[in-house]
Amino acid sequence: MKLIAQLEDLLYQSQQAPKKEEQRLLAWRIVVHESEVVALGIKDNSPGSVYTPPSYRQGESGDVFLVWADGKCSQAMVQLPFSSDPEYWHKELEQWRQASYEDPDAVHIPSPESLPLVAVEDRAIQAITSGNDKILFDQVNCWLSDKPLKAKMQGSIQAAWGYRHVRTSTGLAVTYQQSQFVSWFSFDSLIGGGFAKRRLIQPKEQEGLWSRTVNQYEWMQKEASPVGSKTQVILAPSITEDMLRQFILPNFSGDRVIEGQGAFSKESFLDHMQVFHEQFSLIIDPLRPLELGSYLVTPEGVPANQTVLVQDGQLKTPFLRVKDAVRWGAKPTAVPQGTAGLYIKHQTEIPWVKALQGVEDGVLILSVLGLHTQDSVSGSYSLSAPHSLRILKGQIVGKTDVKLTGNFFADLAATTTTTAQSDLDTHPYLLVRTGVQTL
Repeated sequence: MKLIAQLEDLLYQSQQAPKKEEQRLLAWRIVVHESEVVALGIKDNSPGSVYTPPSYRQGESGDVFLVWADGKCSQAMVQLPFSSDPEYWHKELEQWRQASYEDPDAVHIPSPESLPLVAVEDRAIQAITSGNDKILFDQVNCWLSDKPLKAKMQGSIQAAWGYRHVRTSTGLAVTYQQSQFVSWFSFDSLIGGGFAKRRLIQPKEQEGLWSRTVNQYEWMQKEASPVGSKTQVILAPSITEDMLRQFILPNFSGDRVIEGQGAFSKESFLDHMQVFHEQFSLIIDPLRPLELGSYLVTPEGVPANQTVLVQDGQLKTPFLRVKDAVRWGAKPTAVPQGTAGLYIKHQTEIPWVKALQGVEDGVLILSVLGLHTQDSVSGSYSLSAPHSLRILKGQIVGKTDVKLTGNFFADLAATTTTTAQSDLDTHPYLLVRTGVQTL
């Protein structure tokens, strides 16, 4: 609590009675994170090596956004000072003032509104960071004892607990606890599995994730027949997520839309243009209990709420941060935390086990190379997928290496594209008809 208290005192003083008149503040916003993190890992089948030692760390850090009396803005990252110099923060304030800039659309600080009830903390994680961390070491030992005999394993587990403080000059004063649990493992750096939520993984989920990953690794040891021109492409949930990050997030950013730098114009949103198949919807939902992308309030002080970006294939709104909302002429929306909190839905979605049974000739894409180099605005892609699994008559039969060519926006607009639900992942499997050929 030291950092948030020091910053509040500093900024209140600078607003009411600054030491120097040129440092008088008109408005301000503070976001501070306090965290305790316990982590350990595996490198090349070795737990707790010099590369992945068990660790505990704690800290406080955050961001400040300032609006000076002359209307200029400043923003800066802050940490609890190591120095006991009583003038430390006033020196920082002076530097922030020197780095001020003009941005009339950014000076708005929202007034407080009622906040939703969202579960973002798991007390079992607090117990881990307080010293009861045997569960993490037990999990690592279990991984190593159960791994495929010849596989070289990498892995990591991280449990975090802390507080999030949001303060604004308009009267918002929110402090709440939040937790995070992230684990991942891989075999020969080819096949992997991961879990990331605000709660501990359940034993049944761990068993399912482990079983799926081991099975995929074993299938990778078998060669399968090449793909053909009619082979169906299935993107694994992790690849669906990567595609959303590359092609959806940038083009639904309000700033990009307003500046004309995205795939869709402001007019196309206002006209609710049909861009995807009518059975697709795209939603930001930070209200789901204990999901990694869930929160009570955005860093700008906007209460969490569900935002429909695409409904029945039609554009509804981009996500709008406060500055973007001012320029757009609308209220700020929810904002995603990366792809966390972003959900894509198809009206006829079925479980993956059932969908797999219906695939006569397919290939499951587990990883791709070079996705970050693809043009986000056009949506087009040309990707190597060297670690893919061949599907014949509803059964995974072995590995194959393929190249994909297509357009993600066209994929989402096609009548042949569907999704399949994964019990172990936030994002679905995406079944598409796109260009595919054997490498």
